[in-house]
Amino acid sequence: MDIKQSLNNIARNHHSTIVRGGEKLYKKRYDYIYDTLKKYFVLDSALELGCGDGIMTKKICKDFREVTVVDGSEMFIEKLKKQLNFSNLYFINSLFEEFSPDEQFNTIFMSLILEHVNKPIGLLKRSKRWLAKNGRVLIVVPNANSLHRLIGVKMGMLVRKDELNEADHLVGHKRVYTSRILCRHVHNAGFRIIYKGGCMLKPLASRQMEDWPSELIDAFYAIGKDMPELCSKIYLVIEPNE
Repeated sequence: MDIKQSLNNIARNHHSTIVRGGEKLYKKRYDYIYDTLKKYFVLDSALELGCGDGIMTKKICKDFREVTVVDGSEMFIEKLKKQLNFSNLYFINSLFEEFSPDEQFNTIFMSLILEHVNKPIGLLKRSKRWLAKNGRVLIVVPNANSLHRLIGVKMGMLVRKDELNEADHLVGHKRVYTSRILCRHVHNAGFRIIYKGGCMLKPLASRQMEDWPSELIDAFYAIGKDMPELCSKIYLVIEPNE
């Protein structure tokens, strides 16, 4: 099976594995992530690596003059072309490793991408060529030290906090990051960290929290700002060293 076919298979698993049964929390999670990162945007052109179901793409298109989306899954791209109607949005069906744009971008979004690629440091190094002067890369990855993973280890559901479970394999995860490993990858690729943090304290799996009141979910998001090391997601705002 070639890589693009594998990515289309992952796209087919995305809704049933990641979203179904936790739709409300899934949307809120992206609202939190976007609102957290928004103050670090450099306008006015954006590159989004990996569009998924387009939940972030819609938001980016409203804030940036021009948005380019690159995804290796033709299935995701064709679906979004039918759903989204933004005149400032351009799609490219390409593997990240083969992407070679003629232009540069002010902000590059890598939201829940690095855990999927075989050579994350290599991708980070390539992304430096795609950045305009004074541009930034915004990274979000799943956190191996998330409270719900640590609880899973104590319950015997996971052997290690960074163990990949069945759902991880179905959606193509290669790893789950700790903050230390993510920072090392970024530094090895020649970037400096402008800001780092965590997004949303999550004690249980998303489906188990789906019926919780919005006020309670918001409270866990607020607490996560004070306890980033235990959040479900960790994020970095980075710039090239040179």
